[in-house]
This record gives sequence, C-alpha cells and structure tokens, in this order.
Amino acid sequence: MRQIQVKEFQILPGDFRENTLKLRKLLDECRACEEETEILFEEGVYHFYPDYAEEKLLYISNHDEDTIKKIAFDLTGCRNLTLRGNKTEFRFHTDILPFYIHSCENVTVEGITIDFQRTGYSEAVIRELEPKRMVMEINKEEYPYEILHGRLFFRGENFFCEMTHGCLEMDAERMAPVYMGHDISFNRPYSWSYGAVFKELSEGLVEVTLMGDREFLKTSKVGNHLILRHHARTHPAFYVIYSKNTVLRDIMLYHCTGMAVIAQFDENLTMERFDIRIHPVKKRVFTVTADGFHCIYCKGQILIKDCFLENQLDDPVNIHGIYGRIHKVLSDSEVLVELVEGMQKGVPLGKSGETFGVINNETMLDVSAEVLAEHKMLNRDYQYMRFAKPVKGLQEGFVVENKDYAPDVLVEGCTFQNNRARGLLLTSAGEVIVRDNTFRSAGAAILIEGDSNYWFESGATKSILLEKNRFIDCAYVPDWGEAPIQVSPSAKKYEDGVRYHKYLEIRDNDFYCFDDRLVSAQNIEEICMYGNRIHKTDSFEPIPGEKMKLEGVLRVTDQPHR
Repeated sequence: MRQIQVKEFQILPGDFRENTLKLRKLLDECRACEEETEILFEEGVYHFYPDYAEEKLLYISNHDEDTIKKIAFDLTGCRNLTLRGNKTEFRFHTDILPFYIHSCENVTVEGITIDFQRTGYSEAVIRELEPKRMVMEINKEEYPYEILHGRLFFRGENFFCEMTHGCLEMDAERMAPVYMGHDISFNRPYSWSYGAVFKELSEGLVEVTLMGDREFLKTSKVGNHLILRHHARTHPAFYVIYSKNTVLRDIMLYHCTGMAVIAQFDENLTMERFDIRIHPVKKRVFTVTADGFHCIYCKGQILIKDCFLENQLDDPVNIHGIYGRIHKVLSDSEVLVELVEGMQKGVPLGKSGETFGVINNETMLDVSAEVLAEHKMLNRDYQYMRFAKPVKGLQEGFVVENKDYAPDVLVEGCTFQNNRARGLLLTSAGEVIVRDNTFRSAGAAILIEGDSNYWFESGATKSILLEKNRFIDCAYVPDWGEAPIQVSPSAKKYEDGVRYHKYLEIRDNDFYCFDDRLVSAQNIEEICMYGNRIHKTDSFEPIPGEKMKLEGVLRVTDQPHR
C-alpha cells in the first residue's frame, strides 16, 4: 500500500487558496497509481476555495440547477483509495462541490469534519410579532444583508441572493420546526407565496410587513428562530455516481449548500458514523440545506449505520428511482421519454442491456418489461429508447422504470431529529430493514410513497421491516405527514387483488404519541403489526385522526411472513 502525506504536496492547514490547486496535482497522481493508496491529512483546518478548482457540467438529481460546478476533491476514476483525516476539518468556500466520486471503485473517505466559511442560509430571531408585521433580528456580521427596493438580499462569498425561498420557523426551546407550522416563501411568482416588504429599522433589526390578506403563523412566537433560505440547493457535500463500494465513515458535517450525500447509479454504499449536527460553537439552528442521504437508482446494499442527523432542511433519507414519462411512441419497440420533474433534468435513466418496466401511470402497476437495446440522451429533457423486442403496452402518458436498480437497505442504530419535513422515504423493491433507530420527526417518520404524476419518484416496495425503533412525538406538522408511519403512493385507481406496495411489517417498536395516530396507509397488500408499545405524551395538542387510517389495504394481520 502506498501512503501519501498531503504535506508532501504542500497542502497545509490554514487559509491558503493554493490548497485547491495542489490538491488537483495530488489526485491526478492517485488516478494514475495502480496500487492501493491512502491519502493522509494531519490535524488542522484546511481551506478550499473555488478559484483553482476543476470545473464540470453536472446534472445532479434533486438539486435546483444543472450548471458547471467547481469541484474540490474530484475523485473521478480512482480505485482502491482511502482518504483519511486525523482531527481534520475541511473548510469550504462557496460555491464549490466538496467531493465528486465518479466511476470509482473501493473508495473510502473517513475521519473528517466539513463546514463552510459562509453558510448558504442565514438565521434570525423574532423580536416583535403581529398578525401582518414581524421584526426580526439578524447578526449582520455573521449574515451580511442589504435591503433594496423593499426586498431582502443576503451577501456571501461569490453570491448575492434575494430571500425568495422563504423561511422556516424553529421553536427556540426544542430547536425544531414549530408545531403546526409550514414553509413560508416571500415575493415568488406563485399564488401561495407571501408578498412582503422589508425595512431596516436599525442595524440588525428588519421589519417584515405582509401585503394582501396573508398573516404570519398563529403558532409563531417571539424568541423563535427563523431559517432564512436564500441560496438554491446547488452543491451537495458528496456526489457519488456510477461507483462501486463507496464508504463514508466517521464524518462530521455541519453545513453544505445542498444534500449531504446524493448517490446516482451507485452499487454498495455505506454511511457509517456519518453525523450531520448543529455546530457546537456557532449553534446555527440549521445544518445542510436539503436532504441528508438521497439515493437514486442504486443497487447492491445501502447501509446507514450509527449515524446522527439533525436540523437539515429536508428528509434525512430518501431512496427511490425515477419514472420517465413516455412522450411519444415511435414504434412497437421505440419511445421518446421525457424527464418531467425539474430537479431530475439531465439524468439518464439507464443504458443498453438493462431491463425497463412499462407502467400504467394511473394504477402504477407494471404492464410489461423488456431489455433496452439502445439508449441516447437527446438533451436534458428527452431521451430515446429502443427495446430489444416489441413491447406490450407502449402508450403515451405511461411511464418507464429501470428495474435493474433495487437496493437492499439497512438503516440501523441512527437518530433522526428536528429536521424539516419527514424521516425516511423508502421506495426500493429490495429488502428494506429499519432497526433500532430513534425518530423525532416533524412529519411522518416513515414515508413509503411512489408517484408517477408529480415527483416521478419510483419504487414499488416488496418487503419493509420496521423493528425496535423509537418514534417520539412524530407527525406534529400535518403538511409533512398524516401519521408517524405513512404509506401513500399517488395512485388511487386499484385493480382487484393487486396493490402497488406489497408487505410492511411493524414489530417491537415504541411509539411515544401525543394523540391517537399511528399508521396512515393506502394501496398496499399487507400490513403486519405486533409487539409494539404505545406511550402517551402531552408534548403537543392532539391532532384529530384515526389510530389506523386505511384505504385500499388488502390485509392487516399480526402473523408475520418471516
């Protein structure tokens, strides 16, 4: 094994812009090395700027824009490589993609802390509150802002963004989304957005006055924190694509301007002791600006073990595929397929030799399946597909799904708490096990969905086991979930004896509930529940709802298949 101390390449702790340039030379040498290699960082804070970084055009699914990205650690093509820190912090400067793991095999990143010098979001505290008027306090040194023509803008390293993405209110005591809250956006060209005028009363004090008939949340309180969302979700911390046997271990992530990890077409992905936490000194109420771990069209095993995720601005875990809508049928074996959802643009759905299913978009049930003979990206919106044989059921409006990517999933020993939205979004046809985790989710802790008409996130499940977990006061924001456990694929049209999802087993869990709701489920064949314990709490006012709200569920039993 070859060991490389980064100081040999003059990559040193400290605020040095040249670190990024020297890192490129080091990684070029690693790519050319045929033997197993370790890159070793010493203790200290290493700064990485976008100035001398590699540039690539990347279509990153479920992010806001597909543009040229600057990359710090471009690991493209690396094999048998370990990057290891020792009390090492990487401090990134916007806008930059920290890690790009493309066409790699046996790559491990471990023992590092990640943060950004200037966060992509800002923060405020409510100081005065009326139904249509609020005064918020902003640390102008930490979060530089300007008000121009009654609109609020935030300045950062290489960005100047208006706060149109809106804000999320966080309870000052729990440092979690407020009870019965929801997202608020300002001055966006949508009917649901709040019109607002901003005015600086004095340095650090900003008055917000709502226009029209909108009012602030009735659950809002003076002293609560506001997460001010002004930077698009553009740069995840780790972008893993077309790689195999990737391990991310012993990592502490405080912030990035996107998801913590986004994986596409990856085989065997491990996140172990990968924490997303509030900064212990700066005490920001937010962490990453989107999801924690987001996996699209992966296979093999996804292992998420002993991780701690809190206060990110979207779901901790989301595992799914992508439905492409048949835009035009060219022949009985040829179609043009459209990527409909804006955040999926530019993502190829597969390659020749892989098996695709044709799915009725109303029932979301398979019509047929065939091997793909030819695939071509026409542009970011459309792709051409030719199947090896004539395909039954090709119809415009139906959707296609790559069937070769259905990972087994094990989520074990983790804590998920205080983030916006839900907990684990699980739509994989592999074996899915969620064991010995703690959930404090504002929405549904477990969401099993699938949608062929809006988000176009695919994945009819076959077997999901939830065991020995702790669900603590979940689903207190109705916009994000109807119950702690929710099964809600978008299809409402059923066929006799068949459902989109197959089997969900819920056993030996502890539910700490402030009301009666446990499960809301539809369009699943069988739910098995036994050995669960319910503990009543008075954490929130009860939200009306049934203990078991069921629609289109074929069987509920206490006799497991296993």
